[in-house]
Amino acid sequence: MHPFTNIPADAVGNVGEKKLLHKINEWLGPTSPPAPLGMGDDCAVLPASGGRCQLATVDALVYKQHFDDSAHPKAAGAKLLKRNLSDIAAMGGSPQFALLGLMLPSTLRLDWLKAFTCGLREEAEKWGVALVGGDLCETKTSLGGHLTLLGSAERAVLRQGGQKGDHILITGELGGSLLGNHLTFQPRLREGQWLATRTEVHSMIDVTDGLLKDLPALVPPGCAAGIFPETLPVSAAARQLALKSGKTPEHHALGDGEDYELLFTLSIETDLEYFIGQWGKQFKTPLTCIGKLVAKSSENLEGKIIDLKTGNAVELEGGYEHFGKT
Repeated sequence: MHPFTNIPADAVGNVGEKKLLHKINEWLGPTSPPAPLGMGDDCAVLPASGGRCQLATVDALVYKQHFDDSAHPKAAGAKLLKRNLSDIAAMGGSPQFALLGLMLPSTLRLDWLKAFTCGLREEAEKWGVALVGGDLCETKTSLGGHLTLLGSAERAVLRQGGQKGDHILITGELGGSLLGNHLTFQPRLREGQWLATRTEVHSMIDVTDGLLKDLPALVPPGCAAGIFPETLPVSAAARQLALKSGKTPEHHALGDGEDYELLFTLSIETDLEYFIGQWGKQFKTPLTCIGKLVAKSSENLEGKIIDLKTGNAVELEGGYEHFGKT
């Protein structure tokens, strides 16, 4: 059976990422358990061992999708691991072991692969990750890799757990990642581990596909995510990119993606000033409250992001989704 089609209605590109994941989950049937053991969170949370939750995540890095010729191969190799490290960070975990799968054309330069591998090694040494195996596959033209990362956590912070009234906070700055941060970002592992020790932190995710796409994952049933757009921590890169794109810096902060910052909800009973002060004693990474979880004002606003000043849904195009659906 030929795997490809020229009929758009029969192709995965017509389905969109969310619906495609739902279909795959259905096709897998009972072999795919519910989240957080199965698909649906930043990591799979496996049965505890030695009193700690076991975490597992996998991510890909594909040439001309996640990096191009402007990227140094060492930076590309590091990014493959850092994408996975960011998922571990979003669960409040510590990384331990990795399995590496490489898909390489026979024409690939050996010195390029050496530099790529050295970048991966240096990042692994930095975070204490052991590369314990994997797979090597020859391809005709495509170049890429998959990395499976295993870790553990005392308490795994899930995407689900937010409550009405929770504050919404984010680390770092947003937008303009294409100007370099998509390669140079630092996974917020230590920050995630600290947040996991705080019981007032109810839910968490790392922002990879853009705030517009990732924030709804933290919104509980019957609620919406209310934000004050003017409080968004807009990066200098987003402002620079806005000068070229004609879009606002806030537009880039909301939708560019590949920020790899931690987005989390915090109990309404928390003293925000005190919490942010305690954070500042631990980290130089900025921390900003951008809104709160509010009761939906109508059925069509459930799970949406709304502007708290106007009460209207934020309707900007933004956020990355595979297979062309936004």
